[in-house]
Amino acid sequence: MSIKAVQELTGVHWNTIKKLHMEMMEEKLEQRKRELKKSGYKPKHLAVDEFAIHKGHTYATCVIDLDEGDILWVGHGRGMDDFEKFFNEMDMEYLSDVEAVAMDMNASYNNLVEKHMPYAEIVYDRYHMQAQFGKDVLGVVRLNEARQHKKRADEITAAAANEQDAEHKKAMKLDANNERTSYRVLKRARWSLLMNSSNLSEKKANSLDQILSAHCDLALCYAMKEEMCDLFELRDPEEAQNRWTAWFEAGKTSGIEPLVKFATLKEKRLKGLISHARYPISTGKLEGLNNKIKVSKRIGYGYRDDLYFFTLIRYLSLPEVRLSSPKVP
Repeated sequence: MSIKAVQELTGVHWNTIKKLHMEMMEEKLEQRKRELKKSGYKPKHLAVDEFAIHKGHTYATCVIDLDEGDILWVGHGRGMDDFEKFFNEMDMEYLSDVEAVAMDMNASYNNLVEKHMPYAEIVYDRYHMQAQFGKDVLGVVRLNEARQHKKRADEITAAAANEQDAEHKKAMKLDANNERTSYRVLKRARWSLLMNSSNLSEKKANSLDQILSAHCDLALCYAMKEEMCDLFELRDPEEAQNRWTAWFEAGKTSGIEPLVKFATLKEKRLKGLISHARYPISTGKLEGLNNKIKVSKRIGYGYRDDLYFFTLIRYLSLPEVRLSSPKVP
Protein backbone atom coordinates (compact mmCIF):
# COMPACT_ATOMS: atom_id res chain seq x y z
CA MET A 1 0.00 0.00 0.00
CA SER A 2 1.12 3.53 -0.68
CA ILE A 3 1.12 6.17 2.06
CA LYS A 4 -1.87 7.80 0.40
CA ALA A 5 -3.78 4.51 0.48
CA VAL A 6 -3.07 4.13 4.22
CA GLN A 7 -4.19 7.73 4.74
CA GLU A 8 -7.50 7.10 2.99
CA LEU A 9 -8.01 3.90 5.01
CA THR A 10 -7.16 5.33 8.44
CA GLY A 11 -7.81 9.06 8.15
CA VAL A 12 -4.37 9.76 9.67
CA HIS A 13 -2.47 12.66 8.15
CA TRP A 14 -0.12 11.76 5.26
CA ASN A 15 2.94 13.30 6.96
CA THR A 16 2.26 11.40 10.17
CA ILE A 17 2.09 8.06 8.34
CA LYS A 18 5.30 8.82 6.47
CA LYS A 19 7.06 9.84 9.70
CA LEU A 20 5.94 6.67 11.50
CA HIS A 21 7.03 4.48 8.60
CA MET A 22 10.39 6.25 8.43
CA GLU A 23 10.95 5.73 12.16
CA MET A 24 10.03 2.05 11.88
CA MET A 25 12.45 1.48 8.99
CA GLU A 26 15.28 3.36 10.70
CA GLU A 27 14.72 1.37 13.89
CA LYS A 28 14.91 -1.94 11.98
CA LEU A 29 18.06 -0.82 10.16
CA GLU A 30 19.72 0.25 13.39
CA GLN A 31 18.74 -3.04 15.02
CA ARG A 32 20.31 -4.96 12.13
CA LYS A 33 23.47 -2.85 12.45
CA ARG A 34 23.74 -3.64 16.18
CA GLU A 35 23.25 -7.37 15.56
CA LEU A 36 26.03 -7.52 13.00
CA LYS A 37 28.38 -5.45 15.17
CA LYS A 38 27.69 -7.66 18.18
CA SER A 39 28.50 -10.81 16.18
CA GLY A 40 31.80 -9.30 15.01
CA TYR A 41 30.75 -9.57 11.39
CA LYS A 42 32.54 -7.56 8.71
CA PRO A 43 31.74 -7.72 4.97
CA LYS A 44 34.29 -9.26 2.63
CA HIS A 45 32.66 -8.81 -0.78
CA LEU A 46 30.83 -5.72 -1.97
CA ALA A 47 29.15 -4.63 -5.20
CA VAL A 48 28.39 -1.13 -6.41
CA ASP A 49 26.01 -0.15 -9.20
CA GLU A 50 23.71 2.64 -10.31
CA PHE A 51 19.97 2.72 -10.89
CA ALA A 52 17.54 5.27 -12.33
CA ILE A 53 15.37 7.12 -9.81
CA HIS A 54 13.60 9.60 -12.09
CA LYS A 55 13.06 10.12 -15.78
CA GLY A 56 15.62 12.30 -17.49
CA HIS A 57 18.79 10.38 -16.66
CA THR A 58 18.65 10.94 -12.89
CA TYR A 59 20.56 8.20 -11.10
CA ALA A 60 21.52 6.97 -7.65
CA THR A 61 24.40 4.75 -6.58
CA CYS A 62 23.92 1.67 -4.41
CA VAL A 63 26.44 -0.45 -2.44
CA ILE A 64 25.54 -3.97 -1.28
CA ASP A 65 27.17 -6.52 0.99
CA LEU A 66 27.17 -9.56 -1.29
CA ASP A 67 27.58 -12.08 1.53
CA GLU A 68 24.66 -10.91 3.69
CA GLY A 69 22.63 -9.14 1.01
CA ASP A 70 22.26 -5.89 2.99
CA ILE A 71 22.29 -2.57 1.17
CA LEU A 72 25.00 -0.63 3.00
CA TRP A 73 24.51 2.74 1.34
CA VAL A 74 22.41 4.57 -1.24
CA GLY A 75 23.32 8.01 -2.54
CA HIS A 76 22.12 10.46 -5.14
CA GLY A 77 24.09 10.65 -8.42
CA ARG A 78 26.73 8.44 -10.00
CA GLY A 79 29.77 10.72 -10.39
CA MET A 80 33.00 10.71 -8.39
CA ASP A 81 31.81 13.42 -6.00
CA ASP A 82 28.59 11.48 -5.42
CA PHE A 83 30.29 8.15 -4.72
CA GLU A 84 32.91 9.84 -2.52
CA LYS A 85 30.13 10.37 0.03
CA PHE A 86 29.96 6.61 0.59
CA PHE A 87 33.48 6.56 1.98
CA ASN A 88 32.89 9.71 4.02
CA GLU A 89 29.66 8.45 5.57
CA MET A 90 30.60 4.79 6.17
CA ASP A 91 32.62 3.45 9.09
CA MET A 92 35.78 2.42 7.24
CA GLU A 93 36.80 0.18 10.13
CA TYR A 94 33.69 -1.88 9.40
CA LEU A 95 34.91 -2.23 5.80
CA SER A 96 38.51 -3.07 6.72
CA ASP A 97 38.12 -6.78 5.83
CA VAL A 98 36.72 -6.20 2.34
CA GLU A 99 38.61 -8.38 -0.14
CA ALA A 100 36.87 -7.54 -3.43
CA VAL A 101 34.38 -5.08 -4.91
CA ALA A 102 32.31 -5.92 -8.00
CA MET A 103 31.40 -3.06 -10.33
CA ASP A 104 30.91 -2.05 -13.91
CA MET A 105 33.62 -0.07 -15.68
CA ASN A 106 32.49 3.35 -14.46
CA ALA A 107 35.78 5.18 -13.83
CA SER A 108 34.53 6.91 -10.68
CA TYR A 109 33.93 3.57 -8.99
CA ASN A 110 37.32 1.95 -9.48
CA ASN A 111 39.28 5.18 -8.86
CA LEU A 112 37.62 5.80 -5.51
CA VAL A 113 37.83 2.18 -4.37
CA GLU A 114 41.56 2.20 -5.17
CA LYS A 115 41.92 5.45 -3.22
CA HIS A 116 39.97 4.54 -0.09
CA MET A 117 40.26 0.72 -0.06
CA PRO A 118 43.65 -0.12 -1.61
CA TYR A 119 43.53 -3.51 0.11
CA ALA A 120 40.46 -4.60 -1.91
CA GLU A 121 40.59 -6.05 -5.41
CA ILE A 122 38.38 -4.58 -8.11
CA VAL A 123 36.31 -7.15 -10.02
CA TYR A 124 34.60 -6.05 -13.19
CA ASP A 125 31.10 -7.40 -13.60
CA ARG A 126 30.80 -10.00 -16.34
CA TYR A 127 27.23 -9.09 -17.29
CA HIS A 128 28.06 -5.44 -17.97
CA MET A 129 31.04 -6.55 -20.06
CA GLN A 130 28.98 -9.05 -22.04
CA ALA A 131 26.14 -6.57 -22.52
CA GLN A 132 28.53 -3.93 -23.85
CA PHE A 133 30.11 -6.43 -26.23
CA GLY A 134 26.66 -7.41 -27.49
CA LYS A 135 25.69 -3.79 -28.10
CA ASP A 136 28.97 -2.21 -29.24
CA VAL A 137 30.41 -5.10 -31.25
CA LEU A 138 27.87 -7.77 -32.22
CA GLY A 139 25.09 -5.22 -32.62
CA VAL A 140 27.14 -2.81 -34.72
CA VAL A 141 28.66 -5.50 -36.96
CA ARG A 142 25.26 -7.18 -37.46
CA LEU A 143 23.60 -3.92 -38.50
CA ASN A 144 26.52 -3.00 -40.77
CA GLU A 145 26.21 -6.35 -42.53
CA ALA A 146 22.44 -5.91 -42.80
CA ARG A 147 22.82 -2.45 -44.35
CA GLN A 148 25.22 -3.87 -46.91
CA HIS A 149 22.58 -6.38 -47.99
CA LYS A 150 19.97 -3.62 -48.27
CA LYS A 151 22.37 -1.42 -50.23
CA ARG A 152 23.16 -4.24 -52.68
CA ALA A 153 19.45 -4.99 -53.06
CA ASP A 154 18.75 -1.36 -53.95
CA GLU A 155 21.66 -1.24 -56.39
CA ILE A 156 20.57 -4.45 -58.13
CA THR A 157 16.97 -3.24 -58.32
CA ALA A 158 18.07 0.06 -59.88
CA ALA A 159 20.27 -1.76 -62.40
CA ALA A 160 17.46 -4.22 -63.24
CA ALA A 161 15.18 -1.34 -64.20
CA ASN A 162 17.49 -0.58 -67.16
CA GLU A 163 18.10 -4.22 -68.15
CA GLN A 164 16.68 -5.16 -71.56
CA ASP A 165 17.24 -8.92 -71.47
CA ALA A 166 14.20 -10.52 -69.81
CA GLU A 167 16.00 -13.56 -68.41
CA HIS A 168 18.84 -11.49 -67.02
CA LYS A 169 16.36 -9.03 -65.54
CA LYS A 170 14.49 -11.88 -63.84
CA ALA A 171 17.76 -13.23 -62.38
CA MET A 172 18.68 -9.76 -61.10
CA LYS A 173 15.30 -9.39 -59.38
CA LEU A 174 15.83 -12.77 -57.75
CA ASP A 175 19.25 -11.64 -56.49
CA ALA A 176 17.70 -8.45 -55.11
CA ASN A 177 15.04 -10.49 -53.28
CA ASN A 178 17.73 -12.75 -51.81
CA GLU A 179 19.63 -9.69 -50.56
CA ARG A 180 16.47 -8.32 -48.93
CA THR A 181 15.80 -11.69 -47.33
CA SER A 182 19.34 -11.70 -45.92
CA TYR A 183 18.73 -8.17 -44.63
CA ARG A 184 15.55 -9.22 -42.80
CA VAL A 185 17.18 -12.35 -41.38
CA LEU A 186 20.07 -10.34 -39.94
CA LYS A 187 17.73 -7.71 -38.49
CA ARG A 188 15.88 -10.47 -36.62
CA ALA A 189 18.99 -12.33 -35.48
CA ARG A 190 19.81 -10.09 -32.52
CA TRP A 191 18.76 -12.42 -29.71
CA SER A 192 20.15 -15.55 -31.37
CA LEU A 193 23.55 -13.87 -31.46
CA LEU A 194 23.35 -12.70 -27.86
CA MET A 195 22.09 -15.94 -26.33
CA ASN A 196 24.41 -18.65 -25.09
CA SER A 197 24.77 -21.19 -27.89
CA SER A 198 23.75 -24.03 -25.54
CA ASN A 199 20.37 -22.34 -24.94
CA LEU A 200 19.38 -22.11 -28.62
CA SER A 201 16.74 -24.42 -30.04
CA GLU A 202 17.80 -26.69 -32.90
CA LYS A 203 15.93 -24.51 -35.41
CA LYS A 204 17.53 -21.29 -34.18
CA ALA A 205 20.96 -22.92 -33.97
CA ASN A 206 20.72 -24.04 -37.61
CA SER A 207 19.56 -20.58 -38.68
CA LEU A 208 22.43 -18.98 -36.79
CA ASP A 209 24.94 -21.35 -38.40
CA GLN A 210 23.71 -20.27 -41.84
CA ILE A 211 24.06 -16.60 -40.91
CA LEU A 212 27.57 -17.03 -39.55
CA SER A 213 28.66 -19.11 -42.55
CA ALA A 214 27.71 -16.23 -44.85
CA HIS A 215 29.19 -13.40 -42.75
CA CYS A 216 32.84 -13.82 -41.76
CA ASP A 217 33.16 -10.68 -39.62
CA LEU A 218 30.01 -11.52 -37.68
CA ALA A 219 31.19 -15.11 -37.23
CA LEU A 220 34.49 -13.92 -35.75
CA CYS A 221 32.75 -11.53 -33.35
CA TYR A 222 30.36 -14.29 -32.29
CA ALA A 223 33.28 -16.64 -31.64
CA MET A 224 34.92 -13.90 -29.56
CA LYS A 225 31.70 -13.52 -27.57
CA GLU A 226 31.56 -17.24 -26.82
CA GLU A 227 35.23 -17.22 -25.83
CA MET A 228 34.66 -14.26 -23.52
CA CYS A 229 31.88 -16.14 -21.72
CA ASP A 230 34.30 -19.04 -21.17
CA LEU A 231 36.95 -16.67 -19.79
CA PHE A 232 34.62 -15.62 -16.99
CA GLU A 233 34.38 -19.26 -15.91
CA LEU A 234 38.14 -19.52 -15.27
CA ARG A 235 39.29 -19.84 -11.65
CA ASP A 236 43.08 -19.86 -12.14
CA PRO A 237 44.34 -16.22 -12.21
CA GLU A 238 47.48 -17.13 -14.19
CA GLU A 239 45.48 -18.92 -16.86
CA ALA A 240 42.98 -16.06 -16.88
CA GLN A 241 45.76 -13.54 -17.49
CA ASN A 242 47.20 -15.52 -20.39
CA ARG A 243 43.86 -16.12 -22.06
CA TRP A 244 42.49 -12.61 -21.54
CA THR A 245 45.72 -11.19 -22.98
CA ALA A 246 45.38 -13.45 -26.03
CA TRP A 247 41.70 -12.51 -26.37
CA PHE A 248 42.45 -8.79 -26.43
CA GLU A 249 45.30 -9.30 -28.89
CA ALA A 250 43.01 -11.26 -31.22
CA GLY A 251 40.44 -8.47 -31.04
CA LYS A 252 42.95 -5.70 -31.76
CA THR A 253 44.37 -7.51 -34.78
CA SER A 254 40.99 -8.62 -36.21
CA GLY A 255 40.66 -5.66 -38.56
CA ILE A 256 36.99 -5.30 -37.56
CA GLU A 257 36.65 -1.70 -36.40
CA PRO A 258 34.05 -2.13 -33.58
CA LEU A 259 35.94 -5.15 -32.23
CA VAL A 260 39.31 -3.37 -32.41
CA LYS A 261 37.87 -0.38 -30.56
CA PHE A 262 36.25 -2.54 -27.88
CA ALA A 263 39.40 -4.60 -27.28
CA THR A 264 41.60 -1.51 -27.13
CA LEU A 265 39.39 0.18 -24.54
CA LYS A 266 38.68 -2.84 -22.34
CA GLU A 267 42.28 -4.06 -22.28
CA LYS A 268 42.97 -1.17 -19.89
CA ARG A 269 40.77 -2.99 -17.35
CA LEU A 270 42.65 -6.29 -17.65
CA LYS A 271 43.55 -6.45 -13.96
CA GLY A 272 39.91 -6.26 -12.86
CA LEU A 273 38.92 -8.95 -15.35
CA ILE A 274 41.64 -11.29 -14.12
CA SER A 275 40.45 -10.70 -10.54
CA HIS A 276 37.16 -12.36 -11.49
CA ALA A 277 39.04 -15.68 -11.56
CA ARG A 278 39.97 -15.19 -7.91
CA TYR A 279 36.69 -13.62 -6.80
CA PRO A 280 33.81 -14.78 -9.06
CA ILE A 281 31.40 -12.10 -7.84
CA SER A 282 29.10 -9.77 -9.77
CA THR A 283 26.54 -7.01 -9.34
CA GLY A 284 23.76 -9.55 -9.97
CA LYS A 285 22.20 -9.15 -6.50
CA LEU A 286 21.90 -5.42 -7.06
CA GLU A 287 20.30 -6.01 -10.46
CA GLY A 288 17.78 -8.26 -8.73
CA LEU A 289 17.05 -5.62 -6.11
CA ASN A 290 16.37 -3.15 -8.93
CA ASN A 291 13.12 -5.02 -9.56
CA LYS A 292 12.01 -4.32 -5.98
CA ILE A 293 13.01 -0.69 -6.41
CA LYS A 294 10.92 -0.42 -9.58
CA VAL A 295 7.92 -2.01 -7.85
CA SER A 296 8.21 0.34 -4.88
CA LYS A 297 8.35 3.34 -7.25
CA ARG A 298 5.21 2.16 -9.04
CA ILE A 299 3.33 1.62 -5.77
CA GLY A 300 4.36 5.03 -4.44
CA TYR A 301 3.94 6.72 -7.84
CA GLY A 302 7.52 7.94 -7.46
CA TYR A 303 9.20 9.61 -4.49
CA ARG A 304 10.09 13.26 -4.07
CA ASP A 305 11.86 12.66 -0.76
CA ASP A 306 15.15 10.91 -1.62
CA LEU A 307 16.00 10.26 2.05
CA TYR A 308 12.74 8.37 2.54
CA PHE A 309 13.17 6.48 -0.73
CA PHE A 310 16.78 5.50 0.00
CA THR A 311 15.84 4.36 3.52
CA LEU A 312 13.09 2.24 1.97
CA ILE A 313 15.61 0.64 -0.39
CA ARG A 314 17.92 -0.26 2.51
CA TYR A 315 14.94 -1.59 4.46
CA LEU A 316 13.89 -3.82 1.57
CA SER A 317 17.29 -5.53 1.70
CA LEU A 318 16.92 -6.68 5.32
CA PRO A 319 16.83 -10.49 5.73
CA GLU A 320 13.35 -10.68 7.27
CA VAL A 321 11.95 -8.50 4.47
CA ARG A 322 13.69 -10.53 1.77
CA LEU A 323 12.55 -13.87 3.19
CA SER A 324 8.93 -12.90 3.81
CA SER A 325 8.66 -10.93 0.53
CA PRO A 326 5.94 -8.59 1.81
CA LYS A 327 4.27 -5.97 -0.31
CA VAL A 328 6.17 -2.70 -0.26
CA PRO A 329 4.57 -0.31 2.26
